[in-house]
Amino acid sequence: MGGDLERVFVRKRKRPVGSGVWSAYVLAEDDHGLWLHTPAGSLYRGEDGKSVGFCESAMDPNGAGRPMVQLIPRSGWWIASWVGSNAELPIAVDICTPPTLRDSEWTYIDLELDPYLTRDGLVGTDDWDQFLEACASGLIPRHEEDAARSATVQIEQWLTERVDPFGVTGFQRLDTARAMALPPLVDLNGVPTFPAPVS
Repeated sequence: MGGDLERVFVRKRKRPVGSGVWSAYVLAEDDHGLWLHTPAGSLYRGEDGKSVGFCESAMDPNGAGRPMVQLIPRSGWWIASWVGSNAELPIAVDICTPPTLRDSEWTYIDLELDPYLTRDGLVGTDDWDQFLEACASGLIPRHEEDAARSATVQIEQWLTERVDPFGVTGFQRLDTARAMALPPLVDLNGVPTFPAPVS
């Protein structure tokens, strides 16, 4: 199964150097954007400019990978993830530069802020300290800082009010993807390591 679905890579880049990359099946495209699925057991590769490490994607606290559905919005400074297996954070959002596609790789630059919805229904945002430090050091320029703050406020509101896709749509996509029982994606061949420092 899964042979008919398009596969893409997703790369989360860090400033000044480093990234994480994983593979995903393209599930669907709708008014919200492009829906991707990374099955449990899929491979994640992390790079810091000096070394490379591997683990399973969307790991739980015990180190086991979990099924994940991601949404790349039609426009916006974020990418959202829905994670299965009774995750503590069933919805997690990376505030980032608008994701771009080149060949078969979606890439975005992490802007540190991470809005989330907990299993108990609480909404918050992690990593404000890292965000403020990156802004103060110039790693996040002012126009990106403004866009990141605005996107965080909007995402927190949508999570709080359960506005779709953060209402039922994302969880329905995850349920559909899990029912497909697609094989894990473990081949990261063809994706370059150590991309140039992010400016």
